[in-house]
Amino acid sequence: MDQGSVVSYEPVQPHWLYYDHVDSDGLWVPFSQYDSNNLNDAFNRVTEGQEEVVATEGAHYDVLLTERIRRAAYWKEEPTSVRRGTWFYKGANDHHYIPYPESFSERLELAFMEAMLQDQWRKTVELPTGEVVILHNPKLATPWPSVTSVDDWASTDHKNACSVKRGMENTGAEIPQGQPETVDHLVFMVHGIGPACDFRFRTIISCASSFRHAARELVETHCRAARAGGRVGRVEFLPVDWHTPLHGNATGVDNSPTYCQIILDTVATELNRLHGLFCSRHPDFQGQVSLVGHSLGSLILFDLLTNQVIGSGHPHSPEDLGRGVTAILAPSPQSSGLSATVSSMSSDGNQPTKFHRMRLISSSVDNDSYDIGVGQVSIRYPQLSFNPYMLFALGSPIGMFLTVRGLRHIDPDYSLPTCKGFYNIYHPLDPVAYRVEPLIEPNTFMPPVLIPHIITKRINLNFGQSVARLTTDLQHKMASVLLYAWQYLSRRPSGRKLSIQSSSALQQQESSTVPAQSERTNGISTGMLNRGRRIDYVLQQTTMESINEYLFAIQSHLCYWESEDTVLLLLKEIYEESDIVFEDLPS
Repeated sequence: MDQGSVVSYEPVQPHWLYYDHVDSDGLWVPFSQYDSNNLNDAFNRVTEGQEEVVATEGAHYDVLLTERIRRAAYWKEEPTSVRRGTWFYKGANDHHYIPYPESFSERLELAFMEAMLQDQWRKTVELPTGEVVILHNPKLATPWPSVTSVDDWASTDHKNACSVKRGMENTGAEIPQGQPETVDHLVFMVHGIGPACDFRFRTIISCASSFRHAARELVETHCRAARAGGRVGRVEFLPVDWHTPLHGNATGVDNSPTYCQIILDTVATELNRLHGLFCSRHPDFQGQVSLVGHSLGSLILFDLLTNQVIGSGHPHSPEDLGRGVTAILAPSPQSSGLSATVSSMSSDGNQPTKFHRMRLISSSVDNDSYDIGVGQVSIRYPQLSFNPYMLFALGSPIGMFLTVRGLRHIDPDYSLPTCKGFYNIYHPLDPVAYRVEPLIEPNTFMPPVLIPHIITKRINLNFGQSVARLTTDLQHKMASVLLYAWQYLSRRPSGRKLSIQSSSALQQQESSTVPAQSERTNGISTGMLNRGRRIDYVLQQTTMESINEYLFAIQSHLCYWESEDTVLLLLKEIYEESDIVFEDLPS
């Protein structure tokens, strides 16, 4: 080294990673640059023996810096390891670089600094595992299991040797883009029956994560002007897992007369818990809160919202809910005497009339055992700690069960007491989903709103899987949905012909009459359930789905979690009052 030359040594720039159990081997995933910087700032200021908690990934996870673990904030999940990465290695069979343990990286960085300052390379560094890393020059380092000298390494066939990199920027890894800090809108997502939500048998946690990721990409793609002007942050989607606490804390649930009470209490408690936790983690949040329910989850939410009381913060019985509440459903001659036919008390509560509260959820029990209506279980409906902005029902059987309960007509003046809007979104082949608009205007046929294709990719079904197994599992799931929801009813369906059809039947009728139309009502009343706007929205079939409608009918009930058409519809309705313009959409 020339005496006049100056060696420039720059400390390695660390990047933080967490361990993800994506498969049997696992994977080290880098935090976003924003999160990594926050973690490094906390690392530099924390003192020995002091714990520092750093919120990451949109505040979905907390990192306990001293313990080096990452844990979920809103849902139950096994904690994972966290590592401050500076030196990385990759074996011949590895697809990604792996961060060395921090003590190993410190030893490597010290040797690298000495080699730089002394300009002495081909330096060997022995790690505590017995592995040796050879520093050939500032740009090349290679590990070897056991080498006594550099010359031995040079004479060895090392085609299967690993690669070592200093600094995350040299690994070629893609650093995830951080999420916008500002949350514009909060959406709680409630699953249907069972712990699995889609045809990949993912949990509600995974499905909500996919929905959240799709929403972020669509906002980036279709709200460029609003994002550039700082008018758009993000929509937060949080999963509501009611299956785990329900079956973990209750015994004999499936046959208990208090079955529906347990479900309602569990869902409402989880919603209120998550809402309070979210507000504590986002104290500056000023946005609205909406609900998404899939299948049976939509039925639970609709029943819960139907029985909310404006301005109330505590549970009420069905009798209490009559005070100051207008009629929920218009009486029909055919359903005279049924508890599902609703009368009301006057708005001032001074002139009470016969009141049987409409209830979607109740158990199959002896009619003589309860005194709340005909075959009704006495339910105390829990109250939510917030007023939802909108309810989005995906693949919902609400229409069918309203009709089964004897409800032949929804009063056009009825709206959910504390919820502004209601959307019924379904796939045309979904055997579980039913329309709602025919209950409001039964004498006029109006096709559902056709949701336009805006996506660049569709769900790719893996035909390499066993179709027989998939079909059998999903058929069992469909049967369970109906059985599970049937236990919500206190009365068997009457022999009268129902005034509502399944979505698949309606789809066939529409194909031979008039195509699904736009959001215009063309003068036809759709009632106040969604502020006089359209309620039923139908997804489009793909070409592949048209080839085998039977197979895809089974799978269509589970398609919503990966439907970007559905995601965009939600985003457009959520952002509508904010005058956010979505660009590059089909006419």
